[in-house]
Amino acid sequence: MIAPVNLESYIRYKLQKSEQHNDLRIVQEIERMFNCDGLRPLFSSIENYMDRVIEALEEHGYTTIFDGRLALKTRLIIHLRNMPLELSVPWDPYWNLPYIPAAMLRDALKAAAQQISTNCRVDFGTLETPSTIAVLDAYPVQCPCCQSLVTVDYVEEEGVCELSDIKQLPILTVSSNTAFRIVLLARKENLSCPEDKFLDALYLLIKIALKRGVGALTSLGYGAFNINAI
Repeated sequence: MIAPVNLESYIRYKLQKSEQHNDLRIVQEIERMFNCDGLRPLFSSIENYMDRVIEALEEHGYTTIFDGRLALKTRLIIHLRNMPLELSVPWDPYWNLPYIPAAMLRDALKAAAQQISTNCRVDFGTLETPSTIAVLDAYPVQCPCCQSLVTVDYVEEEGVCELSDIKQLPILTVSSNTAFRIVLLARKENLSCPEDKFLDALYLLIKIALKRGVGALTSLGYGAFNINAI
């Protein structure tokens, strides 16, 4: 069953109105809403939607260079409003699920490209030139049986001066072991180096970027992917 509209706002309202942030009733309600078994039909619809997007791009001359379902090693933070300087993943109002925007993945690859020595680095974008790669928004398409896709976590509030003032803020996260479908395409004729070298560089960059993590608070370990399947 598809979740109700404005579900993220509803959950945040419940968390804010709760007298105790660790109220188990709220956590249990979220787990019922996002039980992985109940989301399987929605995952199937997302897979079909992404297949259609890929097919349309391939009809216009693009070639799929990476199409993988990669699982989170650690939890991924959703829409962290309490810390505006941290770029967390947003909520898709149509699918009513969190997703990783294409721009966030593209920037992660571009940042990783600055760490390696390769003639193919320009294909991933520089300060002067745009990337020649088309990146799709990444959506969750799998999560383990009997697990909830979305959970509640707690972080310390920023800007406090006294230990007695420290408050635990509730945040929404995507559970670890949730798999996102990550798809990259390119026009081969626009690549600046041979295809085999480009693909070697691409797989290395994906490993570097996703091991480091995407989204907010990656320095604390959030948003890292299991890269063993790459």
